Amino acid sequence: MMAASNSSIPGKSAADATLHVLHVADCDFFDRFGHMFRRLGLGLYGEGVRVSLLTDDGQALRDLEGTPIDVRGVPGLSGWRAWRLGHYLTSQFSPPPTLVHLWGTTCLRALADWTQRAGTPLLIHLTSGNDLHRLSRRGVRANQHVAAGCREFSAVLQARQPLVSEFVHLVPPALLIPDQADRTRTQEQTLGVVWTGRFDQRGGLQVLIDALAQLRRKDCDMQVVLIGGGESGRVVWQEIRRQGIADCVSLIDEPEFWEAAVPGADVCVVPACQDELALAPLTAMALGKIVIASRDQIAEWFIEDRTAWQFTPRSAVELAYHLSRAAERHPNASALARSAAAYAREHHSITRLIAQLAELYNRITHIGSGVAGGKNDEPSPRPVP
Repeated sequence: MMAASNSSIPGKSAADATLHVLHVADCDFFDRFGHMFRRLGLGLYGEGVRVSLLTDDGQALRDLEGTPIDVRGVPGLSGWRAWRLGHYLTSQFSPPPTLVHLWGTTCLRALADWTQRAGTPLLIHLTSGNDLHRLSRRGVRANQHVAAGCREFSAVLQARQPLVSEFVHLVPPALLIPDQADRTRTQEQTLGVVWTGRFDQRGGLQVLIDALAQLRRKDCDMQVVLIGGGESGRVVWQEIRRQGIADCVSLIDEPEFWEAAVPGADVCVVPACQDELALAPLTAMALGKIVIASRDQIAEWFIEDRTAWQFTPRSAVELAYHLSRAAERHPNASALARSAAAYAREHHSITRLIAQLAELYNRITHIGSGVAGGKNDEPSPRPVP
């Protein structure tokens, strides 16, 4: 049985709105994108959209209490805990929302079935490689649209099935851009480095630890914070101790802590291909921090010598070289920071995302009568081979 949390009461303008969008997002989404949804939801409300959120993230529910966003909590959005999700949604939303926006592909099967029966368009937002592969296997139904979090996801999906191109929209993540970032750092300051991700082999931590050990042997003054989740945190810490850098490295098993750590750091490191899109590197760019990333990134906002210094994948030597440049305040560092901040302001402001989604929601629902099936219609998949 699904359980609802206390819902905030929508404001008058939202109650009168003809467009009601239900967002569905799990804990993993909030770990990677932080307060992006709060700012987005409030912005959409300001545009006259009635906004609801269904999530299994307790902290997100608490953060949204007292706002005009209608929040609903469930024990889980995946596995056996989601098996009655359709019944829960039917009981909670009568009439159903105008549109459902699913961030990721968690509970996609249940939502696809429910929206098909309700005749409601479903916008599926791809935020990871796993999302892309899952949707590729399932196909895109007649009442569904796809929001790709980066150009690569959009290109791959459209290449595999050109017939869905009309229903694929590029919608990258966004953040509240600061008016002015403090980028000053004196020569004597300790270099602050932050990494965020999952404590597993895909995160590139071995490369980063090797690079940090090289810098320590050269007496580089640094403090490093590794922020993430996963069951391999103990293995990572054992390797840190083995390499003798435990005194300058902190490991924090709280994935959401990155929002507090990035503003205080000098460098954000992405040491391996970031298959799961996340807001931490973009936030670092917007704040005028140095971003150092491997050269195999999927997202288009990693641009060599414009938004990030990049290195050959798995090369600890090159990564250590770029970290030493940051520590020594290389003349190119200030130019990179200014360039990255300008790029983030131009392409990833939350106001731009609010306007884009408000327009997209209206466009999808306007054409919905010709796209979505009725309650008694059978699903009409657009298969993706």
